[in-house]
Amino acid sequence: MRLLREGKVKNIFELGSGNLLMVFSDRVSAFDIKFDQRIPNKGKVLCRFADYWFNKLNVPNHFIGMRQNNAMEVRKLSMIPYEFIIRGYYYGSMLERYASDTDFKSLFGSNLSLMKGAKLPRPIFEITTKSEEHDVPVEREKIIDSGILGRGTLKRIEDRSFAIYDTMFSIAKQSGFIIADVKLEFGFDGQSELTLADSIGPDESRIWLEKDYQPGQTQGSYDKQLLRDWLIDIGFKREMSRLAMKGEIPKAPKIPDSIISQMSERYIYVYEKITGEKI
Repeated sequence: MRLLREGKVKNIFELGSGNLLMVFSDRVSAFDIKFDQRIPNKGKVLCRFADYWFNKLNVPNHFIGMRQNNAMEVRKLSMIPYEFIIRGYYYGSMLERYASDTDFKSLFGSNLSLMKGAKLPRPIFEITTKSEEHDVPVEREKIIDSGILGRGTLKRIEDRSFAIYDTMFSIAKQSGFIIADVKLEFGFDGQSELTLADSIGPDESRIWLEKDYQPGQTQGSYDKQLLRDWLIDIGFKREMSRLAMKGEIPKAPKIPDSIISQMSERYIYVYEKITGEKI
């Protein structure tokens, strides 16, 4: 078994069979900053959530099977170097990027008026680069012009992404949760079949408790948004922006024990409620 890559959260090994072993750690990052502390049971939840969604979603995927509570075997794919995001609610990075974007507002009509956390008239599809450092939005025409993906393939990815989001949203709603957005990755297998890859869970989506949902407010998150919100509250994100102008990166602050315990409890809670299984 050979280590291929150590990511922010997952370590990926190549097995003798040619398949990959994805090992999920308790590491955590936010705003592309890695933290020294660990979130107990996070890796186990992420891995088992991925197992759950791959088995629920009726789309070709790379999942073969669980090998440990925090490790799963998957098929090796030729990965597409982009991340594909479906957003159903006006939240997160959208608040900054689209605050004065008339093109975005024109998607839904010139009279569109949104508040933080509002449900969009319909979900939207976005594409970003895929990086361990910082993901950047990409226009689809640039992708097509680059020759990396054709127009037809990109449309298939878009359609499949919407279908995946609709299924996940419906399943989560049955347990009293809202999936506000989801980030997906795809690749091609040996027969050039479009295949869902990587993992799906609270690190790839924003998940809210429906009974607590209030448009205009910061939503109570059952994902790593809880850490992002704390970083915003203490001014860390603002400091990041200031230092970025100098080409510097701030040192990660120590996460309070209360935030660590809340994140661990919420990861476990949302997993057990949606899947009906115990950690």
